[in-house]
Amino acid sequence: MRRRHTSVSSDEAIAIRFAWWVAFLATLSVVAVLGLARSAQALTVPASPGAAIFAVPAPDESAEDEAETSEEDFEDEECGAFEEFEEECEEEGSSAAPPECLLTSTEATISVTPNKDRVRLQVNYTTSAATEASIAYGLHGSKGSLYLGSEKKHFSRQGVQRLTKTVTEAQMRKVTAAKGFTVRLRVPAAPGYCKSFFDHQLDVRQATPSGFAWRASE
Repeated sequence: MRRRHTSVSSDEAIAIRFAWWVAFLATLSVVAVLGLARSAQALTVPASPGAAIFAVPAPDESAEDEAETSEEDFEDEECGAFEEFEEECEEEGSSAAPPECLLTSTEATISVTPNKDRVRLQVNYTTSAATEASIAYGLHGSKGSLYLGSEKKHFSRQGVQRLTKTVTEAQMRKVTAAKGFTVRLRVPAAPGYCKSFFDHQLDVRQATPSGFAWRASE
């Protein structure tokens, strides 16, 4: 009788162990299936427009100096692209500005010397107080537009600023075919409304002994 009882108890233990392993393996299977489902969902999320927006890195705002005038800024400000300057800027560039603008008067002229591939900008000015300002200039014409550069300058109470650029042969063809030049001065310390006083459109061409010059119309 004792041997028979022991045999029954052993069979019950084996059955319990088998049931436990079956339950354990079933649990592992469920966990594996859930893990695969989450992985598949994670792979499909970046394809949505919303996820792509969050993936874009934030721009580095410290990379640009606000006082500098770049070619993109020169084309994208109030007056638009070069070919639109004569329409949108013709009323800008007043000869006198209020004292808070710091630059109280500016007059720009450009001289071109084709045989030396040289373009020179000259700005006569007066100020209500010494200040820093940037000067940028470019042209538009039948052979396309051309950004000629920018430079930061110190302006005393009165004087002349000059920027000289040596151009390539291809660039000189654009210079000689120009319909006009645009000159922009920017004073970081002045109020924003002062910009309109310092946008100059030079659309009058005159012959000179060494080439030709451009000035603003009266």
